[in-house]
Order: sequence, then structure tokens, then C-alpha cells
Amino acid sequence: MFRMIWIYQTFNFIFLLASVYSECVTQTYENTYFQGGDLTVVFTPSANYCQVVCTYHPTCLLFTYLPATWTKDPAKRFSCYLKDSDTEMLPKVDMEGAISGHSLKQCNIQISACSPDVHIGLDMEGKIYDVTVADSYQQCQKRCTNDNRCHFFTYASETFNNASFRKKCLLKQASVGTPTSIKVLDEVVSGFSLKTCQLSEMDCQMDIFEDQEFSGINITSFFAPDISVCQTICTYFPKCLFFTFFTKEWQIESQRNLCLLKTSTSGIPEALTSRENAVSGFGLLNCRRSLPACNSRTYTHMNFLGDELNVTYTKGHRACQQVCTEVIRCQFFTYFSLQDSCNEEGKCECHLRMSSNGSPVKIVHGPGRISGYSLRLCKKKASTVCMQHSARTIRIVGGTDSAPGEWPWQVSLHVKLSRRRHVCGGSIISNQWILTAAHCVMSLANPNIWHVYAGILKQSEINEDTPFFKVEEIIVHPQYKYARTGYDIALMKLDKPMNFTDLQLPICLPSKEDADILYTDCWVIGWGYRKEKGRVEDILQKATVPLMSREECQARYRKRRIGDKVICAGYDEGGRDACKGAFVSTSTDHSRGENVKVFQLLPPWFALPARMKVHHQKHAFYCRHSAAPLFMDVTASPGLC
Repeated sequence: MFRMIWIYQTFNFIFLLASVYSECVTQTYENTYFQGGDLTVVFTPSANYCQVVCTYHPTCLLFTYLPATWTKDPAKRFSCYLKDSDTEMLPKVDMEGAISGHSLKQCNIQISACSPDVHIGLDMEGKIYDVTVADSYQQCQKRCTNDNRCHFFTYASETFNNASFRKKCLLKQASVGTPTSIKVLDEVVSGFSLKTCQLSEMDCQMDIFEDQEFSGINITSFFAPDISVCQTICTYFPKCLFFTFFTKEWQIESQRNLCLLKTSTSGIPEALTSRENAVSGFGLLNCRRSLPACNSRTYTHMNFLGDELNVTYTKGHRACQQVCTEVIRCQFFTYFSLQDSCNEEGKCECHLRMSSNGSPVKIVHGPGRISGYSLRLCKKKASTVCMQHSARTIRIVGGTDSAPGEWPWQVSLHVKLSRRRHVCGGSIISNQWILTAAHCVMSLANPNIWHVYAGILKQSEINEDTPFFKVEEIIVHPQYKYARTGYDIALMKLDKPMNFTDLQLPICLPSKEDADILYTDCWVIGWGYRKEKGRVEDILQKATVPLMSREECQARYRKRRIGDKVICAGYDEGGRDACKGAFVSTSTDHSRGENVKVFQLLPPWFALPARMKVHHQKHAFYCRHSAAPLFMDVTASPGLC
């Protein structure tokens, strides 16, 4: 849901839901000042950064920026005026040097919170809490990025006029995350922390502490529907390092669903106190992956209270959510599903709401209420990413938990027979096509029984309100017979195109020129069993598998013909197996008196099915996707290998 930091005290992404549904206006106006509508003023080093600040402010629609060339009042240079208007426009006044423009909330392309630019000759002022010697501004920026408290920095060069500050790196912070003022100063360079660029080298602390309260300095608090939202708020809130969330079972009714944002001088909690129905954790800004800004989830039996904008009637809570997305200033909604709240057409009350900071002012639990947020932040990516390489270099033998957004092409394929359940995994290859295993669909060829869930991490999070795609068509590779012969691939066409977000993106299919690239390892992911006769894992699992040459593989398995349709993978040490994490459905060949694992002949990066076994052998075979000239121009894919 959230993606910006160090901008303004209320710029938490749960609160950054756009206020307006209209055309995307990227035009800026030179020598123009928007009159009236002032919300607040901050200081930014450029007009572009001012626009980003406005975009992620909960109610800002317009801005005016006074650049370094502003001469009327030097103290107001670099001022960024955030503005609002009921009509989405304010009177324009001629003002030489001023730059004005619009929030990009209306735009359908995500903008980045990452600000890697440095600003030569500018001193971004704030509270200086650390001064060290550095050889370059790059080294200084890296220190800022790897310091929990640092929002921005200033570096004085070796020719700086004050000799005592030469080659000094000044780490700074501010209560609102942006400079308290900006001055023109020769021989200095200033810039922001690159944590939002996912470049921090600090530990990513993803552990959640149930029934524990973290002690520290309380910054502020907000109401949130679950711990995930609370953690994301902390991640992008200036100065928040850790948090405590009180669940709906918390003994004090007025504090239920309260998210407490905290910090400390040491950077870690001062103490852990046992508290039933309290859950604590850390912000994830140090993690080397972006935390998605989109929150499409809805919450049953919850009423999000706030300022009432309008009450309309819709058929279903998803339609209500869409109306909220399209209505001016709607940040969140509550759908009243009880019969006494519905009209003769079967449409029920849809309450469109907002607050000064974008968060519900209170969350009330009760039947017949479904709440959620505007989908404004569920925007298309400007471009798709290819493979996401893990920052970890250690070899993972057993399965380990994945992180949100780590494998955005992964989907969970559910089938409803006697009950709906996860059957197989799949991978997004375009906005309307999923690649899966042929053996998964051969006996379940009716498209109507399938649901495709994208952007999920936990199976337990899937409920009747979770968004899904229906399947319009299933195409099995025409040369598929059974898994060991290869061609174990199939396509699913979705009933509607998918919007790409940080949580759901296509995996990149390489060009023909990439077919001969040699790789040493593959990632294997899925919700499979961790042990024989076990249960499907709740959290998406991952493991690495080392590859070996076909010649070496053939030498080890002389009684089997290793063709060009498979890739061999496994460990040399006996008794160890990348599939101890049980990501892959396997079959066993007993003809040679030992377990020879044959994987489901999927592309090496493939999201794998749920029915999985564990054996203790050394090697396995994967499908060599490049050997299967797929229909529909689906070409070879070494994937994460």
C-alpha cells in the first residue's frame, strides 16, 4: 500500500489514497502561483520533489514551488506549498519564478519514492546528530542510507571555506522527514537516504512478535484493520522504527485496532512486555525490496469511521470500492450488506468516507459491514520488472518463508470441487495469461472451476472477499503426454486483464538470444509440503537448487535417457535435497533401487503445485523450457536460473 518516506509527518501510504478521480495532469506552469487552498508548506530541493510530496500527501491536489532563483524573499526559497481545492483548481496568479503544478494522484502510472539525485551547492538543514569524516559524498550518502535515523545528509568538500568541516559527512533528521530549510552554500552536496530505493545494507527484521508489546518512545498512533497495514505505516512514517498493534480482542475497547508507532535512541525496543492480544514488529524500510503501495483487500465485519462524503447504493462491496476509487476525496469506504440497508434493486448502502490524514478515525466491529480502501494506489507499473534476484547469497536447502512482493509473478490456482483449495502454482507471463503445469489441468479442464489468486503471500489470507480472476480458456501443450516426457506446460487465459502492481507482475520471458546463457542456480517457489504426508504451507516458500550439465547428469543416471527437454539440478551431498522444503511434486523411479526424482518438468523458475513428496536423493530433473517451442510465442525461459 505504501511507498514514500521522509516527506511529511502524515505521508503514510495508507493515508496517501488519492482524493480525486480525473484526468492525469502532468503539466507545470512557469511563473505561476496558485492562489489560496494552502494546506502546509515544506522545503524541497526541486519542483519535481515538491510534486512527489504533493502526490503522497493525503489531500494535496495542487502545489506551488519557489526555486533557488526566487529573489523577493530569500528565506522562502525552496518552499513547497501544498494546496487543496474542492474544484481541483485554484486561481492562477502571475508570479515570476514560481512553478506550479498538479498532484499525480490521478495518473495511472506509479511514481517512485526513490530520490537518488544529489544537490550540489545546497545545504539541506535539519537536526545534525552525527558528524564523521568521509572521502566523498557517495560515501556519506551510503552512511545515511545505512543509518536508521538518517533522513538526509550534507557533505562538505575538501575545498569548503571552513577548514574544520572539510570532508565532513553530516547526517540529519527532521520530524517531518524533509529539511527544515534549504540554503545555497558553495562546496557542499546534499541528498536523501536511499532506503526507499531498497539500497540499505542493514538487517531486514521481518519477525512478528505475538502477545508482546515493544517499549520505546511513542511517536503517534493510527487505527488500522490489521498488523500488515500497521507495519507498512511504520515502514514509511518518519522516525518510526518499530510498532505495537492492538488486535480486535484487546481488552480496552477504545484501543482496539490501534497501531502505535515507536522509536528509540538505540534503534531497538527498550524492552519486550508480555501483552495478550498485542502484536509487535519492525518497519521494513531496510529490506531490499519495495513494499507495495496497493491495498485492495477488504475487511468483513469492520466499519471504517470518518467524515461522510456521500452515501450511494451499489451491488456488492467491490462495486462500492470502485465507486470510492472514482469519487473525489474518497479514501476508504464501508458497505452495509444487511437487508435493511438495501433497496428494491438489491443494491445496498455504500458509505464513502475520508479523514484529515486518510486513516479511519475509528474501526468498529459488527456484522453486515465490509470496509476497505480506495484502489487509487493500485496503479500500473511504468514498466515491468524482470527477474528479482535475492540479496542473499547463502544456499537454502529447506524451504524458507518468502517476503511480500518478492515473487510478484507467483499465483495460486484454486479449484472448487467439494470445496475450494489450492491445487497448483502458476506464473504471470502477461496481463491476461498464466503459465502452469499441464498435469495440473489435464483432469480439471473445465475453466469454470478455477480461481486465480495473484499478489498473495499466505493461503490463510484467502477468503470470500479476496479478489481473484476467473479462467476463460485453458490450453495444454499439444505434445504433452505425461510429465516425464516433457512439454508439461499449459496456459490459462484470464477473464479480464490484470493491472500490474508491486505485488503482481509478469515474469520476463527471455529472447531467443538468451537461450544459450548458462546459469548455476535456480529458485524454486511454491506452497508445497515441507515433509511427506504434511500439509500445504501457509506462507509461500522458496529454495535454491544448483544446476548441473546434461552430460554430468547422464553419467549419473545411465539407465535413463536425459534428453534436451530437461535440466538436471540437485546437491552432490547425499541425503540433502532442495525439495526438503517440498516445493515440487515428484515421482519416483524404483527401477534402479534408489529414488530418482523427476520434477514436474516445469520451467526452472516455475511456481509449483501443492501435492508434493520428499525423498532423500541427490539430484532432480527440471523441464528445459527452451526445448519446448511453445505456441502463443511463449519462448524459452531460464527464469531465475
